[in-house]
Amino acid sequence: MTQQVYTDLESRKTKQSMTNQFFYTRKEGDKEFTDSFNVNKVIRSIAFDDELVILLDDIHERVEEVPTHNPKTGKLVGVQRKRDIFQSDIHLKGDDIARFKKLTNIEF
Repeated sequence: MTQQVYTDLESRKTKQSMTNQFFYTRKEGDKEFTDSFNVNKVIRSIAFDDELVILLDDIHERVEEVPTHNPKTGKLVGVQRKRDIFQSDIHLKGDDIARFKKLTNIEF
């Protein structure tokens, strides 16, 4: 396989895998970011007054080490591993809501 054929195949593969991404704007403080999520992972959406919350099918576990103390003395006895289960939720606002609804609306 020539380098050009390999490059063309990789380019096509990347384009195909990125066609299911929805790009939206996220604000943190005074900064603005462009993020994306896979629309094939959407489980449901919940509409509020000024935002649309998207729940994704990406349940994942996070492990955190939490210090344990002796209740009588208050001294550190050891460390316990705490496991929590999380699911991603995306908060869309403004024009992103209309774009998402237009993309995912099913008409009969």
